[in-house]
Amino acid sequence: MAIIAVLASLLLPALSRAKEKAKVAKAHAELYGIGLALHMYADDYAGRIPPVRANCNTDLSEHWCQLPVELAEARYLPRSDAGGREANMEDPFDPGHTYKYAAPGPLLLNGEPAGDYALWVPTNFPDLKSDFGRFYSKPADSPVRWAIWSLGPRPKSPRSQSSHAPMSELTWYHRTGSDGVIVRFANRDGIQFKSP
Repeated sequence: MAIIAVLASLLLPALSRAKEKAKVAKAHAELYGIGLALHMYADDYAGRIPPVRANCNTDLSEHWCQLPVELAEARYLPRSDAGGREANMEDPFDPGHTYKYAAPGPLLLNGEPAGDYALWVPTNFPDLKSDFGRFYSKPADSPVRWAIWSLGPRPKSPRSQSSHAPMSELTWYHRTGSDGVIVRFANRDGIQFKSP
């Protein structure tokens, strides 16, 4: 029994790392698909992309920056009837929540226009290894068109919840056992990039 317990204790961390790597790979693949959906939506809607959504209603407040409802309504993404998750693309690290979506430009708060959403971007973009930057609220001024991301293996961690996430590489997930976001974004020209 002792030998089996020792072997199990040696195998469990390896199994845990393998599960985390599989979820990271799934997140990258699904973010790629969402990026394609955003690109197709922009092609079909004269270059426009969907607005960012936030909620202050108690039951939906955790669903900030949910994936765009427009992508689900137009069938670019699978649809769901779950509140706060109309696009049925669940973040594997944050069950019950979609991946996050942000873009400089229109913000809807509880479904109503509420000014512009401001996305933080490093000052020396495209170099993202910085904690110095600014918030862009106008699409024409921003070097980043949109960003989509997973909150990563530790969704409540300071790096995953940072106001500089997802665009600062300092907030990115880098290896098994770490925290940080898994991100895909497009520059002003629509060229897509991803975190490692």
